[in-house]
Amino acid sequence: MRSDPVSWFARLGPGMMLAAIAIGVSHLVQSTRAGADYGFSFALIITLIVVLKYPAFRFAVDYASATGESLVKGFAAHNRLALAWLAVAFFLDMFVATAAVALVTAGLFISVFDLPFSGPQVAAMLTVLTAALLLNGRYMKAERIVRMLVVLFCALSVLAMLLALPLLGSDQREVFAAITPDRASAAFIIAAAGWMPMPMTGAVFHSMWICEKRRAAPAQFDHRQALLDLKVGYGLTLAIALCFLVLGTAVLFQTERVVPQTAGAFATELLSIFTTVIGDWSYPVIATAAIAVMWSTLLTLLDALPRVSNQLVSLIAGSKADARSRYSAFLLIQVAGVIFLLLFLMRGFTTYIDFATGAGFVAAPALAYYSYRAVTSSAVPAAMRPGKALTAWSWTSVAVLAICALAFFALRLF
Repeated sequence: MRSDPVSWFARLGPGMMLAAIAIGVSHLVQSTRAGADYGFSFALIITLIVVLKYPAFRFAVDYASATGESLVKGFAAHNRLALAWLAVAFFLDMFVATAAVALVTAGLFISVFDLPFSGPQVAAMLTVLTAALLLNGRYMKAERIVRMLVVLFCALSVLAMLLALPLLGSDQREVFAAITPDRASAAFIIAAAGWMPMPMTGAVFHSMWICEKRRAAPAQFDHRQALLDLKVGYGLTLAIALCFLVLGTAVLFQTERVVPQTAGAFATELLSIFTTVIGDWSYPVIATAAIAVMWSTLLTLLDALPRVSNQLVSLIAGSKADARSRYSAFLLIQVAGVIFLLLFLMRGFTTYIDFATGAGFVAAPALAYYSYRAVTSSAVPAAMRPGKALTAWSWTSVAVLAICALAFFALRLF
């Protein structure tokens, strides 16, 4: 008997929340820049890094489905060093990553509405507004909003990519560029790959959303459904990344383009890609969808990080993790830190974005390693532990992520 497609779509939840985190800075900014600067040569790099990060997200599904707990509990059961690495990752995401997402979202607002404010100023205002909305809602409301916004934007991105395909190689322009092994190329590869398709903390968030979903609809979201949900959401992140790579290549590659230095200028360039491909008539729809998907990313980060921080502190302090007041307190701390970073420490749009996305590698190897340790612990039934192939895949991921983390520090320090 065939399932009702509407019912099937309604059961998709955590995977769409995952896509909401991914389809943001890494896609709109870094994938587009990769196509503009290197053409379609970057496709292999994007695909490899997405594939390499997959085991940690798969382990998040397996662990949450088997235990009913998030990976935060799995890390805590291992040792305090695992929790320390988790705290480092959360700190980076709570402030550095959220500020980057807010800045890109602000650029779109500035470009579309011609606002007379700077990117950091608008980003600070958006952060406050989004936090205020979250304080009055819960997960399921956020999930429904995010699901609709992500699907709309993905449909528009695929349409634009299909219409851009005939432009590839037009005006005798090349499609591929040689990626030379120099410092500039290495720095951009690390920056683009750090959040491709998302930071590794996305696996922890995903495990929490699975637990939320199972509590809300236990009969409709078993392990099999959770795996399908992950594959849809995670596969979508790769497909959309390649869409933006094609758009950047078709419209901007080998055009003597000047890299925009402000959030508003970059947003204007981004929206011009869509209107060049689809037509000026599409501007209102594209602008609305782009703002929606970036805002959904900001909403997701502001919703998820206080939840994870709440649970982490609860494990350390031995208190309950579901105190609403403590969630609110962490959200207010996050908002204050993001505003301080935006208004007083910002040093330029592309410079900050590259730093923020590259910093995604700082704790990535540790999170990949401890995700594997969690899913191979005694808390998970033997039937749900990874087999030999997935284990080898996981260890390869840890090794490559460690090399990338060392490269990030080397490029920053020397």
